[in-house]
Amino acid sequence: MSKITPIILFISILLLMSNVQAAAGNTVEYPITITDSSGASVTIKNEPERIVCLMPSITEIVFTVGAGDKVVGGTEDDNYPPEAENLTKVGRYTTINYETVAGLEPDLILLDEANGEDTIKRLEELNIQTLMINPKTMDEIIESILLVGTITNNEDNAQEIVDGMRQTISNITDSTKGITDEERPRVLYIVWDDPIYSAGKYTYPNDLITMAGGQNIIEANGWPTINLESVVSADPQIIICSGMGGLSYQIANNTRNNDALQTVSAIKNDRVYSIKDPNVIELSGPRIVEGLEVLHLYMGDDWEQKDYTSLNDVSQLQVDAAQGPDEGSYAQDGGNATAKTPGFGVLLAISMMVLGYMGIRRS
Repeated sequence: MSKITPIILFISILLLMSNVQAAAGNTVEYPITITDSSGASVTIKNEPERIVCLMPSITEIVFTVGAGDKVVGGTEDDNYPPEAENLTKVGRYTTINYETVAGLEPDLILLDEANGEDTIKRLEELNIQTLMINPKTMDEIIESILLVGTITNNEDNAQEIVDGMRQTISNITDSTKGITDEERPRVLYIVWDDPIYSAGKYTYPNDLITMAGGQNIIEANGWPTINLESVVSADPQIIICSGMGGLSYQIANNTRNNDALQTVSAIKNDRVYSIKDPNVIELSGPRIVEGLEVLHLYMGDDWEQKDYTSLNDVSQLQVDAAQGPDEGSYAQDGGNATAKTPGFGVLLAISMMVLGYMGIRRS
């Protein structure tokens, strides 16, 4: 018998074990009945094979849990993960092309209440099963990930992702829960500077600022406009600038150079920061824990001592905030939002074992 034959046999057995393990993770027995974000009871008769997502955050969740190969359509706003760019586009999330949707022959459509009541009614008329994914809090984001994991038969992947998210949240909130109100830095989170649009109560940025150890100076709900006088009066110690397509840097520069704000502590102490990818803070997807890490970095004076595995080159964050998207070296690497391939860890272990076995044979 050839010396290589036992190795081939050994690898074949382990690969078979890996496939069995991966299959064991898919344990959902259909039909299943679940309660969606609207409170409706929805029965999924069979494992979905053709899914259309009508919100970027939902697309991200589906890909993250490992069901990206089942997504046949998304919106023009879908850009994460990169594979989402190649989906058949069904319009913007508020302007759905129903003919395109019907042509994709989906067996399930995942949508958000932001898609509008008209969208829900039109889809009902097309007799396509829909399910509402509309998280409003961090806990509900986690519940949505677990729900999508269940309906797509990816429960183990979803649980692993959620466990990682919970650990990240716990690590940060455990370190900030003892900070008194007087010690918490006053924070202004703005998404536009003329006029100033800010994040108020009942928004993800507000929740993350609090969890990260700061206090939002905006008392109004939602995304109100505020005037320069109120900013000067509140005297934020930190200003976070957000804006899609690199506008974070433009907004930050405009804010730093605004003559009316030169007495504000954040300006005087050079604590105006740009968010490279606002989606990690403002979208209800798995990457929101990265947004929590970013904001936690900026809350205290000890940002250089903070280290996160989901952020590349943390030491460049401050440089990047000042220089802009094309000059700094900070980049998001996906972190917890990277979908876990079933059995990948087992295959890696197999490779290491085989290399070790071959090394022993050669010695």
